Amino acid sequence: MAFVGPPLRAGRVEDWTMTEAQTQQAIVEFLRAVLFSTYRVVAIPNGATRTASGRASNAVAGLTPGAPDLMVVGHGRVWFIEVKSRTGKLTSAQHEWGDWCFKIGLVGWCCARNVEDVRDALVHWKIPTRETRA
Repeated sequence: MAFVGPPLRAGRVEDWTMTEAQTQQAIVEFLRAVLFSTYRVVAIPNGATRTASGRASNAVAGLTPGAPDLMVVGHGRVWFIEVKSRTGKLTSAQHEWGDWCFKIGLVGWCCARNVEDVRDALVHWKIPTRETRA
């Protein structure tokens, strides 16, 4: 099974009250603050609410069900982060995407419900940050 973030940490108010969009914003801000300039974080606008006509035109553009919300790129590698609220559940397409990442072994994937999950993923993936570099 692909790496999935640790269980929710009790006592962190933002974990209990933040929407998925707020959580993603906090994660992006965190990554931009701690990653070195040789890494980039990119949001993948795959699941935004769209009109019927917008959904149809985006399908032509190649959007893929299950594609993760965020991508970290650096040093010839890529890692994906699927962001969920505290109560959000992965869809079957999101599970399949994570399993595919794990099977091919070239990319990392995690499901994150807060910044701490991403911090743990960066350690697991051995991505150096301004927090971990001595």
